[in-house]
Amino acid sequence: MRRWAAISLLGMTAACGPDPGPLEWIDARAAVVHCTSSGRDRMPPVLLDLPAPSPPTGLYARALDPMALNDLGYQRDTVACAMLTPAETETVTADAATLANLLEVRERAGAEAIRAAGPCACDVVNGAGMRGLVPQCLDRPTQPTCDPEKDREAVLAALEPALDAVANTRPPLLHWRVVGKTDREGWFTERQGTLLARHEGGSTIYVRGQAVPLRDNGELIRALLDEDGVVAVAHQDSGRGLLVVRELGARLVLDHFAYPAVGPRELPLLAFIDNANVERYRSLLAKPASTRKLTFDPAKGNLIEVDVTRLAEVDAVVEAAAPLAGKAVAPPRELLPRRIERVAVQAPFGKQGAVLEVQAELTDEGKAWANLLTNSQLSPTLDELGEDDPTLPVAVRSDLPYALAGTAFESSVVYGLEQVTGLMKQVEMRYPSSVQGTARGWSFAMPPSDLSGLVSEAARFEGLRKAFEAKGYGVEVSVSEGSERLRATIAPK
Repeated sequence: MRRWAAISLLGMTAACGPDPGPLEWIDARAAVVHCTSSGRDRMPPVLLDLPAPSPPTGLYARALDPMALNDLGYQRDTVACAMLTPAETETVTADAATLANLLEVRERAGAEAIRAAGPCACDVVNGAGMRGLVPQCLDRPTQPTCDPEKDREAVLAALEPALDAVANTRPPLLHWRVVGKTDREGWFTERQGTLLARHEGGSTIYVRGQAVPLRDNGELIRALLDEDGVVAVAHQDSGRGLLVVRELGARLVLDHFAYPAVGPRELPLLAFIDNANVERYRSLLAKPASTRKLTFDPAKGNLIEVDVTRLAEVDAVVEAAAPLAGKAVAPPRELLPRRIERVAVQAPFGKQGAVLEVQAELTDEGKAWANLLTNSQLSPTLDELGEDDPTLPVAVRSDLPYALAGTAFESSVVYGLEQVTGLMKQVEMRYPSSVQGTARGWSFAMPPSDLSGLVSEAARFEGLRKAFEAKGYGVEVSVSEGSERLRATIAPK
């Protein structure tokens, strides 16, 4: 009966035209947005290897593979979107300070607990379920001769400052969300066993009505299971990650929260921080107060859109979490002047992933560059495209999982427009007369080539390389009338 109902709904969807996707869920502050159609066209390789942040495996969505979305319960031939949203920027610095303070207080409180009960202190905190608050006990075995009730009051009193510090510490979280239509109520809970293998970090899924153990962040999990629409909560990566699954009417909403980097000495602390931040997690589940209009219509093709400023804010959250990885917080990193603020790429449906539409929203510096471009015909030297400004961002520490800093996306995409004049000159040198048009609207066409020597190997773009190698491609580029955007179409000749 359920299958026939699903088929009927699919027919209704087709009759109503292309699905525009969950536009009411696209947060205005989203740093990254991926949209694709469940059970329809795969994300083409040219989009998948764009070096932009992709949804984590903890969402069980396999980089938004259409069949994986279908298996999760998203309705076939409808659009699902994933988005990465940074924390509020005004709180990130404070979060880093309170986290560093917590670690210091924890060390001192642990030392006081050891002094209060001697060698048996670890047995006392173990019996009280507070071993994670005492780093001195993490590698110390229990003593058979110790009485866990003896000196309990003194030990717990010593740990009070650490508990107070935990209560004042907000978790530095990376928040990914996937939203789309569902036509199968209860499907996720029915299929949970087959989904676990999609995340190698390990998951334990708890469903509504199921008993949740008291250990770890069980208090948080129980509270989230009581939230409206929540059908399951998954404890992942030994407490580093948490997935909340909701059925809200016809919407299936997956929220994934993860600590960016955590060292083994700090890992036991996460459960205490989580359980003290139930309201914080609840607030992050809220539907966005303001939404953003995407550059491309998700009903017309798979897309990826990245906001550079918001992505830098995600990096600020990663940096704020540095103390949890046993590392010092580095000074704030300023983005160099750049020409691109937001970039959007779409592979239109029905083109087998062979066509790409690209739009780049320009910064003030980018607009200044674009305003200097004229409608004069290009000369063989291509001087009309302006001067190259190949300044690239400085190297950053590689011990934290930044979303922007030091990535191929930053060097090849965010600062790619600064290198476009040099790239066009290389194309023209290799294939004379291939670049045509004006500085405000030019095109170039090449015979089959894997772009070796033209595009940096470090930039990857394997899908684009293979497409260009298989057949000749043409690229058309234009500047918008107000010099606010750069548009490009990449298609086989």
